[in-house]
Amino acid sequence: MTKLQLALDADLPSALRILSDAHAHIDIAEIGTPLVFREGMRALRRIREAFPQLTLMADLKIMDAGRAEADIAFSAGADLVTVMAAAADATIAGALESARSHEKRVMVDMMQIAHPRARALELVELGCDLLCLHTAHDQQASQASPFAQLADLRGALPAAGLAIAGGVKLADLDRILPLRPQVIIVGSAITGAADPQASAEQFFQRIREYGHTGTD
Repeated sequence: MTKLQLALDADLPSALRILSDAHAHIDIAEIGTPLVFREGMRALRRIREAFPQLTLMADLKIMDAGRAEADIAFSAGADLVTVMAAAADATIAGALESARSHEKRVMVDMMQIAHPRARALELVELGCDLLCLHTAHDQQASQASPFAQLADLRGALPAAGLAIAGGVKLADLDRILPLRPQVIIVGSAITGAADPQASAEQFFQRIREYGHTGTD
């Protein structure tokens, strides 16, 4: 079943307020990189305290010191942490070692990878849990969400855990869901909506309805 991940990139009060309304309609709450920059691991600890049953991801975008930095996030309450696909294999392996020791998981961010399929094959060999096709924030105005790349990876790696992120809108689900990603990451389409709770519910219900058709 595809899961809905909500990216929380503003400040901590806003994140807590949105989660208070929308947590029942999401599967994973992402402590986004801007929120980490603003609040550090305090944000992760505070959200974990407020929502003890919710799956949390720390979007640290690790590029070095993989085990040490992943340890920080997992010790603060994260269930998943992100490491960049462009990082050295040793860094990614370190993050995976941390995840295994904490019984947690690693999502690899494929942003700015020139040859996603080739790198994805290497990452699967390393044992990475999820691979995220991610359109960078600064490119979203000029570059569509990477549906073609997601389709290519799904064809090459039919059993791999895949995710998609970067400017995902409700209308995009018709193109995304047939590719069977394990995680769809949504940010401003929910957090910037006039009614974030209603928007989260729309995404959540659309994903669940598709899953129940038997076509995923």
